Amino acid sequence: MRKTEMILRGILTLYVLSEIMESPMTGYELEKTISRKFNVKLPKGSIYVILRNAERKNLLRYKEDKNRKGQILKKYVITEEGRKFFLEHEEPLSIAKEVMSDLLKKMEIKRTEASAPPNGLRQEKD
Repeated sequence: MRKTEMILRGILTLYVLSEIMESPMTGYELEKTISRKFNVKLPKGSIYVILRNAERKNLLRYKEDKNRKGQILKKYVITEEGRKFFLEHEEPLSIAKEVMSDLLKKMEIKRTEASAPPNGLRQEKD
C-alpha cells in the first residue's frame, strides 16, 4: 500500500482538482469518490493534506456550507489558478501515461520470465 500511495500522491492532486472542477466537494466526499472509483483505501487524513497544500498554493479555496443537520461543512471550489495548474499538466500526464504503459509491459515480461522453468526447459506432464 505504501508504494501505491507514493506513486499516486502527485497524481491525486490533479485528480482532486478535476473532481472539484466538476462540482464543489467536501474532503469526505472526495475521499469516498476516490476510494469507490479506484478501489483503494487512502491513508487516514491524506486527502486533507492534499486539500491544505492546494489551498496554500491558491489552487482551491473553500466555502462554508451547512448540511441537513446544521453542521458546517467545508466545500472546496477550484480557483482560476487551480484551473490553469490543472490544464498545464496535460502534456506531462500524457508522457507519464506512456512511461507507465511501457513499465507495465516490462513488468509483465519479467513476471512471465520469472515463472518460466530454468534454462528454458519445459516440464513434462505425466
